[in-house]
Amino acid sequence: MSNLKSMFMNNDILLSPHFKLSEFEASRKAEEHGIINVAPPVVVENLRRLCEGCLEPLRKKLGLPIIITSGYRSKALNDIIVHAARKSQHMVGCAADFYVVGASRRELLVKAFRQIILDEDIDYDQLILYPSFIHVSYVSRDKNRRKIITANGHGTYCAVTRAQALTISSTSRI
Repeated sequence: MSNLKSMFMNNDILLSPHFKLSEFEASRKAEEHGIINVAPPVVVENLRRLCEGCLEPLRKKLGLPIIITSGYRSKALNDIIVHAARKSQHMVGCAADFYVVGASRRELLVKAFRQIILDEDIDYDQLILYPSFIHVSYVSRDKNRRKIITANGHGTYCAVTRAQALTISSTSRI
């Protein structure tokens, strides 16, 4: 499958200085199920906006690598993801799940979560803190809702205010 996939993908496309398209198309689940997960051009532009409006500014502020665990999802891929929304923003290239590389992953997740909320240079539509990763989406500067949510990783979500979100620590249970 990887030969077929490479015919359709250009892994070297830079979406921003620190993020390549290949990071957003890669999926272990897609490979396991024989799904070719290639973003169409309109999705690539949405991913570029996500990187420029949120992920790249966050990467620069933190000074640490950000690992994308889920970026673009074709409909076929989204359909096999447990707890995935039927109209997931991942399907249109407006969302990514990630973690920050470092010694204390949970501590760095909370730091990144707080940085996104506090930094005026970082914009987002939806921000969800999971126990082991962050989901962030970006639509456009004038359409982003700045919605903050916590999730327990088992399908339970809780909308929180900005003030509540800023009280979350690395030892908080969500």
